[in-house]
Amino acid sequence: MLRLGVILVAMALSAGGTFAAELACEGPFAKDSDHKRLVAAFGHANVIRKAIHDPEGAEVRASIVFPKDSVRRVVVLWFDEKALKRPARLVLEGSSWSGPQGLRIGSPLEVVETANGRPFTLYGFDWDYGGSTESWNGGALGNLSGGCAFAPIFEPDYTTSDEIQNAVSGDTQFASDSQAMRAAKVRIRSLHLRYPRK
Repeated sequence: MLRLGVILVAMALSAGGTFAAELACEGPFAKDSDHKRLVAAFGHANVIRKAIHDPEGAEVRASIVFPKDSVRRVVVLWFDEKALKRPARLVLEGSSWSGPQGLRIGSPLEVVETANGRPFTLYGFDWDYGGSTESWNGGALGNLSGGCAFAPIFEPDYTTSDEIQNAVSGDTQFASDSQAMRAAKVRIRSLHLRYPRK
């Protein structure tokens, strides 16, 4: 296995030729990193600067690692956008990345609770910050090695009834182990790691 910063744990190809890697807040993705360090770690051809839009639609400057590779693509948002320094959020857009403890896109809510060591609080769905985590309630996923927090975005199972989905919609906080969340069969939609602003 290969350690390339974010702990690219298992950046090696598996026997079946499938890329698999775990992202963590170290090396080129450490809290004091910058765009230049990404280039040094991954190569000039594999890192670009690009303006993207945040959840509220505002344009922000970001760095994108492996921009043309849907399996390994990572978007890095910065606290210092002008200098592209101090990562604020890492967005794991590549389909084969995993987060802490092997959590992946599609991991059920119950599995995330087990990794956290306790239930947590998340927002309802179908608005700008729908499905985001409000608090890990002191659990393991809120204080990872390197000083970051796991910040996945969740979604309900859209094959459930409208009544079930409406019950977990909107700018409202829910306990992950609530009856409404369990009924919605919630799972991870996308993977993010986030640093505090300090």
